[in-house]
Amino acid sequence: MDHGINHQTQDVVEEVMRLTDDAGVDLVFEHVGGELFQKGLDSLGTERRLVICGGHSGEVVPFDIIPFFRMQRQIIGSFVYTRSEVETCLELARKGKIMPLVYKVFPLDEARDAMACMERREHFGKIVLEPGANA
Repeated sequence: MDHGINHQTQDVVEEVMRLTDDAGVDLVFEHVGGELFQKGLDSLGTERRLVICGGHSGEVVPFDIIPFFRMQRQIIGSFVYTRSEVETCLELARKGKIMPLVYKVFPLDEARDAMACMERREHFGKIVLEPGANA
């Protein structure tokens, strides 16, 4: 990643266009849905793609179809990963080339608290449930 944009404190589209001299980006990986879906589309350049992998902020999203087809953009839906992709990620983690960001580890008997933490969106990174942590 060359640049990061905080969608809570910055205007995503404005910042993308500033960073790309109004060209837009080649690819958007959109995992949130809701209003960020349209912002992802609006951040694309001409003949570019958005890959959507989730709808955590809303599964039904309106979008303006006119600029979508005039700029010949594509939306690709992706639900899952391949076994090979998982094995590659695990191997990269084993080698220390990627490190998962863990916000907090909860014992399994505190799963309700872990879920509440996730629903409040007070975390950044993964929430881990550890079986037998209190055993």
